[in-house]
Amino acid sequence: MRFRTSPSPAASDMKNRSSDDLRREYDLITRERGGGHNSLSGINAQNDIARELERRDR
Repeated sequence: MRFRTSPSPAASDMKNRSSDDLRREYDLITRERGGGHNSLSGINAQNDIARELERRDR
C-alpha cells in the first residue's frame, strides 16, 4: 500500500474557500463516485476536503 506524503493539488486553495464551497465540492465528488467515477484523484481530493472541514470545526 502506498501512502501519500503531500496533499492533493485541490488542497492548496482550500484555505481561500468557504466551508460551504468545500461541502458542495465534497457532495459533487460523492455523486460522481456514486455514478462509478472512482478516480484516485477524486478520492484523494475528497479526503483532503474532509480533513480540512474537520480542522475548521475544531
